[in-house]
Amino acid sequence: MLESLAGHPAYVMGRRWDILAWNRAASAVFGDYGALEGDARNIMHVLFTNAHHRRMLVEWEALARSALGQFRADSAKYLGDPGFERLIALLDAASPEFRRWWPERDVLSRQSGVKRLNHPQAGPMAFEHTSFAIDDGSDMRLVVYTPLLLEDTIAKLDRLLAPRT
Repeated sequence: MLESLAGHPAYVMGRRWDILAWNRAASAVFGDYGALEGDARNIMHVLFTNAHHRRMLVEWEALARSALGQFRADSAKYLGDPGFERLIALLDAASPEFRRWWPERDVLSRQSGVKRLNHPQAGPMAFEHTSFAIDDGSDMRLVVYTPLLLEDTIAKLDRLLAPRT
């Protein structure tokens, strides 16, 4: 299913926001998740500790705060879970922003919206992102980024995905 979304970067994330599977478009836009191991392949870890990803996000602070509020809401369902506690401790030690914002206890429901990037090869890009629950009790979610006309994103994504000759 992920590969059938060829023109839409997409990935499946687990209950702890680990990136479990992704398509080629997601790698072209966000980087090679296959090169990341363990906690480094977690959305919150990427957001708060990956300097390359952080530089790409045009409105990093707003996105990071929003994601943190959503992550807090999800993690509350697993209070005392050692995997969540270990990840939160790791992020607290690795990121001054995470350490400062986590105690604020802001909670947000899942939101769709526009994510603006400054891609290192393609330049400015804009995507609408939407998250879909996978209804099997696993708390996995499918996250899909739809390229927008804004910033000529569709054409830029097509060029990123074009076969190299």
